Amino acid sequence: MFSQLAYERPDEILFGFAKHPLNYGFRLNVGKGSVIPEVKYILKPGFERSQELLVEEYKKTTMAIMERIVNLGFDEVQLDTEFVEPMVTNKTWGGSVIREQKEILQKYYNEYGVKSGLRATVADIRRFERGLRNDKYLDMVLDAVQSSAAEGADLLSIESRGGQEVFSYSLIRNDLTGILFSLGILAPRDVRFLWREITRISRKAIPAGDTACALANSAMVLADGLVNRRIPHTLAAIIRAMSAVRTLACYEEGARGPGKDCAYENVIIKIITGYPISMEGKTSAPAHSSLVGNISAAVCDLWSNETITVDDFFSGKTVAAMLEMLCYDTSLMKESIASGNSKSLQQLLINSDKYRDPQALVLSPDNAFRIAKAIVSAKTDYDRVVAAAIESIHIIEEEIERLRLPVVEIKYLSSVKNFFENAPDEDRLVDEASRKYSERVENFKKSDYEL
Repeated sequence: MFSQLAYERPDEILFGFAKHPLNYGFRLNVGKGSVIPEVKYILKPGFERSQELLVEEYKKTTMAIMERIVNLGFDEVQLDTEFVEPMVTNKTWGGSVIREQKEILQKYYNEYGVKSGLRATVADIRRFERGLRNDKYLDMVLDAVQSSAAEGADLLSIESRGGQEVFSYSLIRNDLTGILFSLGILAPRDVRFLWREITRISRKAIPAGDTACALANSAMVLADGLVNRRIPHTLAAIIRAMSAVRTLACYEEGARGPGKDCAYENVIIKIITGYPISMEGKTSAPAHSSLVGNISAAVCDLWSNETITVDDFFSGKTVAAMLEMLCYDTSLMKESIASGNSKSLQQLLINSDKYRDPQALVLSPDNAFRIAKAIVSAKTDYDRVVAAAIESIHIIEEEIERLRLPVVEIKYLSSVKNFFENAPDEDRLVDEASRKYSERVENFKKSDYEL
């Protein structure tokens, strides 16, 4: 387990630079002084009717991306193909898409010199009702990972869902015990189990990273905006800090980055591991709103969007239009590096969001550094999660006036602090929570988590 940080001070951490840069694909260097656009996409329903139809549409999508790149004069890009379920349940489909995409990237490298990489994000289609560890759906997921690697994917990612069954039940009920149980016990155990398998079968592909989409991003979306608060924003921020522990687990099992963009907790991950990360922010607006549109770019090595459906705009394919916005964002960051103004730009990105919301506050590099330090100071996943929660609460408390939180949120924060400062020890929580949620959550199975 990581026991120290990759960086000595928060001001060392900057977009475009990582302690452990990566080189892959067609001469793509990540974390070595450049910020690279990473575009991700999903097809509209209907193309899954046949393999031929699906593959052809992904080819068209890839061509649209690469044509936009060369037409605008940019020279590096990463694609993230997020698998739809039929690409996992049908053994050859996902690999066929990856193979065709890689051939197109090769063509544009040969003809135009475009440096590129391809991430395959395999869908976690495991069924809670059938069990996460010993079922055909797990075999399908791992087969899709192996096929993607064999057909030329440069990076392998997944948005694993372990712990989601208890987390979802608990989040909407403000059940802090269930939230702690899912993030401190269930999710890390599942991530470790899954990523031991992924790294074992990754072949030449780089096992890149996992995300807490099913957990922390669910809280972020439910928290919503400053008017429509469906859950406390303080809770969503604390959950984000806690979720870094389960995402960190994949790196302790062999993942090497770049971390996938929708893991907003990647800021904390980069500080601990030194691995490059992809991030998303304002360019996620077509998929969901958030309060961290600029600050999330402060330490990114790739800059991405949340998944956009492939469709048509006046200017062409939606995915090409999104890519263009990403390219200009990254062009600005690269120019700031080249001109010696990168720290000034970084500070503007941070300051423009930092006090907008607690969720932005905990992603500020100085505060993420504190959370990261709290995490590595603990010895177990459970203790790490509790430490991350308490440190994030302290951070929010220190800035309570600048955050201008509603009175109800301030009172709520006090009760959450009391809970985590008096959290039960791990054995007691496992014993009590295992019995409680076995009775209350229909698809929770202790065997999925070695309980």
